[in-house]
Amino acid sequence: MPEQSRRLLTRFFRSLGVGGIATLTDLLVLTLLVSGFGVHVRVASIPALTLGMLVQFVGNKRFAFRDRSREWVRQGVQFAGVELLGFAANAIAFDLLVTHTPMPYLVARCLGTFVVYVSVCMPLWSRIFKPEEA
Repeated sequence: MPEQSRRLLTRFFRSLGVGGIATLTDLLVLTLLVSGFGVHVRVASIPALTLGMLVQFVGNKRFAFRDRSREWVRQGVQFAGVELLGFAANAIAFDLLVTHTPMPYLVARCLGTFVVYVSVCMPLWSRIFKPEEA
């Protein structure tokens, strides 16, 4: 396998791991708010996604892309733009799945989030972060 392909694949799987941790954060907060505090699932979705996004930014910058630049503000603003797009896509996907399918809300969150991750977020994050190898 060519070196560049290996790096891209490694970065993808590291980012997937970060995404897994961010998703677990999201699911734990969502479950705690819905099942623990009786917050409506649509309302609980917002803080759960927000905390997941914070984990996603730090994890992708430092671990997945191994970006050691000090461009936290610039990258944070760009990442926030991607995340606003991803946030809207996640919220719409989640709402559609929980209102139009019998799918349990946690399954709906996982499915919607994964589709948005692969199709929107990862390709755009690759333009924001400067990998250590670059």
